[in-house]
Amino acid sequence: MIFKQYKRAVDDMQDYLSLRGVQIPDDPQIITQKVKRSILAERYEKDEVNGLPKFIDPKDRVVELGAGIGFVSSFLVTQLGVRNAMCVEANPVLCEFARRVHKANNIENVSVVNAVALTDGQEPGTASFFVREPFWSSSLDPTPGYEKKIGVPAHRLSEMLRDFDANVLIVDIEGGEKHLFDGVDLANVQKVYLEVHTRKIGLHGIKKCFDNLSALGFAYDQRVSCGGSVLFRRAKSR
Repeated sequence: MIFKQYKRAVDDMQDYLSLRGVQIPDDPQIITQKVKRSILAERYEKDEVNGLPKFIDPKDRVVELGAGIGFVSSFLVTQLGVRNAMCVEANPVLCEFARRVHKANNIENVSVVNAVALTDGQEPGTASFFVREPFWSSSLDPTPGYEKKIGVPAHRLSEMLRDFDANVLIVDIEGGEKHLFDGVDLANVQKVYLEVHTRKIGLHGIKKCFDNLSALGFAYDQRVSCGGSVLFRRAKSR
């Protein structure tokens, strides 16, 4: 009900933006002028999508945390041939928009789940999510400056990964990566592609995140990593 106004006349939307082969509805309620300029200049998620072709296989089963507008998942399917993906996004408005992006690109093999991912030490239920403008600044961080607080279903990451039988995890959760891998079972995941938000978590937060992944058996892959987009692969036992 909260987002009823957002859904008005969305089916009549005619204008689209094109980014790396992905069609994105040009809806000013989501695609602000700043976002639009980034899309038109092909800067939007540039480092992330540049790295994806270097390690993604069409047979991968991908879970994406922080799916945003659905661009990355659409790129995975339309440009890299991924057959199975699940988007997890805390912002329900973005979930709805991601579904529109998928529909605009004739994508039927991606599910969108409105949820927050928990570690194994956290209890499932409802989490507080803080909505900000621009949308990519929204997060679990309660620091003042947010527009509103909403309740979002919260599920253990390990259970979502197991249920989907994921072998690839993509993470872009605005600083939530600091604690995400603290006491979590990554099940059959072999590759973790992570957007690091240094300004939010600082060097100590990055160290904690990387240390946790190392303890889980993952190693930094220099060949793919670029800027804030970092790939970790599960290291094979010698």
